[in-house]
Amino acid sequence: MSTKLNNLSELTNVLKDNDKIIENVYRLMPFFKLERFLSVFNKAKNKGVEVSTLLISLITFRLSGKSIPLNLAQRLSFLPKIDDNTYYRFLNNSRMNWRSLLIRVAKQFTSIVKSKTDNKSKITCFVIDDTDIEKTGKTIEFVGKIFNHVTKTYPFGFKMLLLAFWDGTSSYSIDFSFHREKGTKGNFGLNDKELKNQFSKKRESKLPSYKRVKELDSSKITNTITMLKRAVKNGYIATYVLMDSWFVNDQMIKGIRAIKNGAMHILGMCKMDNRKYSINNQELNSHQIVAKHSRKKGKYSKKFKSHYFSMQAEYKGETVKLFYVQYNHSKNWNLLLTTDLKLSFVQTVELYQIRWTIEVMFKECKQYLGLGRSQNTDFDGQIADTTLALITHTILTLQKRFSAYETMGGLFRDTQQLLLEMNLWERLVKVFIKMVLELIEILNIDMEEVIYKLLQNDSVSNKLLTMLKAMVEVNDNPKKVDNPVLINVNI
Repeated sequence: MSTKLNNLSELTNVLKDNDKIIENVYRLMPFFKLERFLSVFNKAKNKGVEVSTLLISLITFRLSGKSIPLNLAQRLSFLPKIDDNTYYRFLNNSRMNWRSLLIRVAKQFTSIVKSKTDNKSKITCFVIDDTDIEKTGKTIEFVGKIFNHVTKTYPFGFKMLLLAFWDGTSSYSIDFSFHREKGTKGNFGLNDKELKNQFSKKRESKLPSYKRVKELDSSKITNTITMLKRAVKNGYIATYVLMDSWFVNDQMIKGIRAIKNGAMHILGMCKMDNRKYSINNQELNSHQIVAKHSRKKGKYSKKFKSHYFSMQAEYKGETVKLFYVQYNHSKNWNLLLTTDLKLSFVQTVELYQIRWTIEVMFKECKQYLGLGRSQNTDFDGQIADTTLALITHTILTLQKRFSAYETMGGLFRDTQQLLLEMNLWERLVKVFIKMVLELIEILNIDMEEVIYKLLQNDSVSNKLLTMLKAMVEVNDNPKKVDNPVLINVNI
């Protein structure tokens, strides 16, 4: 099958025509039944404007690539003419429960998909990761310096921790929290004058916004477990919780395995560090395990062009399965850890690739939906703006799902697999793995680092996708070239 690399980003095609997008969003909004849910927040309305009206207008502005321009409201006749201060008062209102709104949208997404399709994927996943929300204004409430792992710099901003759900076809947001980094001096990278000049306001302890502020200095590990418990209470459960190496530790494993009596398994990349694993009553770290077992138990995977070996071990009282992986011509070993002892090597690697859907989501929300661009000095406004970006992404994901992935009814079910585009996970596995393994083999570089940097760098990734798209187009039209085999990207 020829992979359509131009569809690698979920929203690229959806966002080509702004007018069509706005029309389709308006068609989809009634399915989410937000008016009924938002009625309890009408205390937050200003000058008689309903919260649902404000919300839909703000989503429309976002899709149009604007913030809150009055001239846009005048140009779009179907939008009410609302003073921009009304929007800002709404966004900055401490009584708005944006977390409840986001989970409500997610639940409606699930309900709509269930009613319109026969999707019965046995494997579902929670995906947890964080991303930088960079800011330019030092006066933004609670803003501070954060460490950017790609550029190795310290820009101003927040760390956003996101919990996403992958239902077998689509990924969408369930919950998120903002965090800040205290720095070595505990002043968040700011001097006394800068801290004093920051916006501030009082919040009652019972308000949703007060809880958001308390999360700023909480542990991301602790908050991940809290968000997962909250998601389970709202009816979500997954087969696996996927994460990168930063999140894999004993606290995370114990916390997740305690939810629903071990109903969910952990699967993640793990650091090759000095933590000890108990194997046959021996306490060994990863370097010692590789030195002792790599030659004795090594196997080769043609699919992933890699040497690997696996073993069962005890880690801080939890039984885990370890997969040590060395790609062709690479001197380094990588470690995948899972609590599901039944998984094979191929299954583990393929499942782990689902984690990259959250990186694609970050990229889409930042590139297309303005995630992180708000310079609102009120922290409540920052939470509101982020929630709106994620809600808009969920709505567009629903549109993309029914316009490209699935039929609305059962007419084409028998031939569905032949007619539909490859879904995101399949594309990621086939395209990224093939591309990255080739790079690893040639350049002797790390898989995780390559994929992460490709997705984080808009300029590089866009150029790469443009070139790959051109290769696909030429491959689809072999008569245009003398030797199409040379540029064949079939997988």
